[in-house]
Amino acid sequence: MTANCLLPPCKGSNCRTVLLLLALAALCGCANIVPIEGGPKDLDPPQLDSLRSTRNYQTRFQKQDIVLAFNEWVELRDVFTQVIISPPLAKRPEIVRRKKTIQVLFDKDEVLRDSATYVINFGQAIRDLTEGNVAPIVFVFSTGDYIDSLSVEGTIVDAWTEKPMDKTLFMLYENTADSVVRTERPFYFGLTNKDGKFKVSNVKSGRFKAVALNDLNLNYTFDGESEQIGFLDSLLTLSGEVDSSAVRQLAVGSQAQGDSLGLDSLRNDSLRNDSLQVDSLSKPPALRPAKPPTPVVNLRLFAQEKPLFLRSKEASKYGRVTLGFNQPPAQAKISFDSAGQVVFLENEKDSVRLWYHHPVQDTTWRIFLQRDTSVDTVLVKSGLRANFLTSAKLTTATKLTGQPVKLAPEQPLSIQFNQPLGSINTANIRLLEDTSQTVVQPRLRIDSLARRNFLVEYSWKEGVPYQLQLLPGALTDIYGLSNADTILQKANAALRKDFGSLTLKAVGLDSVKAYVVQLLDKPDSPPLRVWTVASMPNFEVKLPLMPPGAYTVELIEDTDRNGRWTTGNYDLHRQPERFVRRKLEELRANWELDAEVRF
Repeated sequence: MTANCLLPPCKGSNCRTVLLLLALAALCGCANIVPIEGGPKDLDPPQLDSLRSTRNYQTRFQKQDIVLAFNEWVELRDVFTQVIISPPLAKRPEIVRRKKTIQVLFDKDEVLRDSATYVINFGQAIRDLTEGNVAPIVFVFSTGDYIDSLSVEGTIVDAWTEKPMDKTLFMLYENTADSVVRTERPFYFGLTNKDGKFKVSNVKSGRFKAVALNDLNLNYTFDGESEQIGFLDSLLTLSGEVDSSAVRQLAVGSQAQGDSLGLDSLRNDSLRNDSLQVDSLSKPPALRPAKPPTPVVNLRLFAQEKPLFLRSKEASKYGRVTLGFNQPPAQAKISFDSAGQVVFLENEKDSVRLWYHHPVQDTTWRIFLQRDTSVDTVLVKSGLRANFLTSAKLTTATKLTGQPVKLAPEQPLSIQFNQPLGSINTANIRLLEDTSQTVVQPRLRIDSLARRNFLVEYSWKEGVPYQLQLLPGALTDIYGLSNADTILQKANAALRKDFGSLTLKAVGLDSVKAYVVQLLDKPDSPPLRVWTVASMPNFEVKLPLMPPGAYTVELIEDTDRNGRWTTGNYDLHRQPERFVRRKLEELRANWELDAEVRF
């Protein structure tokens, strides 16, 4: 289809005008506008126009709006998380896009620090409109006579998982008091990337407190119960002095190069290398001292142990009291009145279950939970026993499916019940071996550490099927209730060749320290085996008949000797306990594996 244009006829002196109109019509009004296709992809980031931008690396800077002018239209993305200003400002400035410029508008009440070098790092916030190419802009200015140029870098990882911490603050304080992390904003700070790495530039000489913080509420202070923190044991000293042997000779007459903001040149008296004043009249650039090595700081981030408190309690039913806590109650101190009752404690995740029974008289009694200087009390009322005994039954904790379980050699057959067991009637228990169902005599017992578990121990014959029969009255719980129905459990004895043998060694231990050795089959799962080690330089244990799989061993320096890993505490200047975690070579069936872990 052709686009028609209606134009006035050409007459005399109007011809030139008509021809001009025809040319314009051909370009715009009388043709379909089609976007240009093809051509190379734009890979160039927006370029700064230094003539129309606020000068970078200014000294004696007075508070003013900062304007960054570009050669093309740009956009702002994720300003709140991408733009980092160090030292942090008391008032967050407004950062806006206006046409081809990005502007930083200081709050009218903002007061800049005296003799401080400020760094505004825009991260990946500034991009072009077409391809999203990032302009790597860093704007630096000083309110003093020179630009500080020392730097510090490092890595921050989680103290227990050892995973790199993303978007975590690394902070430097001039005030070295311990309370400063709660009362003041840092003088300098940086933010880690996804690899846990950070770098803080344009730092002055001095001694600083170095702290890492997972700042959940973004206020640059350690004030949240769930915020993780890490700290350097000693003060970090940054100095601009270097050995004369490290002085790097520059080519005579060389010029300072422009930065990413398009700065063409820098006045020699506006940059003070490593916070040491350079006299530009007496020392040309060729004699400027080399920058000293950047110190590397590696910190472990940890959550402090929260105070243990009772979150819930359930004591409305006879025989069982459940106490729910805000965390696994490893340090819970529980005591109770002695009222003639039998009590068994059972831990389960964040709870403690107290099973109890009054053999003689149903009496009111109290449970006490010690918390620092305070005590929580739980009242267990009387009068609940009669109703409980008329309705309660002794059954398995989970319904048995009838499918045989696989038994490793020398592993007991275990069945868990819904209530703690009190006694065994061997006359009502039979273990049948093989398809001939020969009656054999196993060892029968109640697990002393978990009294709801019934254990059957026997020298199982490889590849042979078994059947356990618990006839009515075979087991009786602590309340005097017996199983009313027959309970059947089938099992197949596994072959020894289907298992491997693991020899685990821990070497390089300090004989005056205590350690904990843990073996896990899955990350973050409860340990399969735990050993405490003390007063020995080496530890070795052989574990035969282990199921094939990839195991992990953890070797913990148990400083407080509590049998587990303990996190750090900032106020007590206590770092998290050191440990070594090693994933072992995969253990195969019918295979022997020697694994060594060195501290």
